[in-house]
Amino acid sequence: MKNILLTVLLSVFGFAADTKHTTFACEFTTYATEKGTFKGDPVRFTIVSNDTNGTYTLKGKTGQSRGNIIKGDKGLSFIKVTNLGNITTTTITYVPPFDKEQKAVHSRNILTGGKLLASQYYGTCHEVDESQTKKVRFHVSREKRDRMYKQLHIKEKLKSLPKKDAKYVLDALEGIFPSKLEMEEDMSIEGMILVSKIMDSATK
Repeated sequence: MKNILLTVLLSVFGFAADTKHTTFACEFTTYATEKGTFKGDPVRFTIVSNDTNGTYTLKGKTGQSRGNIIKGDKGLSFIKVTNLGNITTTTITYVPPFDKEQKAVHSRNILTGGKLLASQYYGTCHEVDESQTKKVRFHVSREKRDRMYKQLHIKEKLKSLPKKDAKYVLDALEGIFPSKLEMEEDMSIEGMILVSKIMDSATK
């Protein structure tokens, strides 16, 4: 049902863009520290590689970071070294079929005050069309935003929606609509329907 709704929304509102880079969607469900191995809330981010100059941009919920790509034997490593000497790496296998899940590991090595903080996350990455990761933006006037807030009963509906949907709904009122990947992975069906109604009203 969710995939059918998503397909309809994308066909109506046209989430499209020219693919100029290789984009990977990553998800890690297990992590390890010196205290052991644990399962927690999935860590998700996308990696957009510049296939021309060997650099990449990692995009997650906490922001963006950039680094360099090292090609290995049927795999890729994405490495960032900060000014303080901290190192973050993401290594994935890269074997056919390329659009299927690849094994991945994400490592953080942080030095602070002479102490080492290290963690490693295990999961998968898969290649996606770049258009799936792009948000859609429209200008929404304050008057229209206030009108949609009242007409669509946003305040009441936010109380019944999962908390993770709230940010997408509030961003949509500002004219910033979630990407296909965000809708597919993070949103409930009810949240997607509300965002689609906001988009419909915003474009009229």
